[in-house]
Amino acid sequence: MGQRQVELESAVHVAEHDLIPIVCTVGRRDWFSKGFMMAICREAIGVIVRDDAGLRAFLTDGREITIEQLVSQYPSLSDAVSAL
Repeated sequence: MGQRQVELESAVHVAEHDLIPIVCTVGRRDWFSKGFMMAICREAIGVIVRDDAGLRAFLTDGREITIEQLVSQYPSLSDAVSAL
C-alpha cells in the first residue's frame, strides 16, 4: 500500500517574497521472497507566498486558494501553516 504525506519544504527567498513549496510524498514498499522493492515519488501541489501582504497559496494549475481552503484540503499542514 502507498503511504501519502503532504508537507511544506524550506522557504526560498525570491524578490522580497518567500516561496514555500507544498509537496506530496508517496512511498510504497513491497516485500518479496528474495528481497523488497521501495519506490518514492514527490509531486508538487502548489506554493505558499509570504510577503508584506501576508500569506497566499497557489496550486500548480495556477488557481489561488485561501490558506483556510488549503488547510481544509490538507489537514496535515495545519501545524506547519500556523507556524508561518
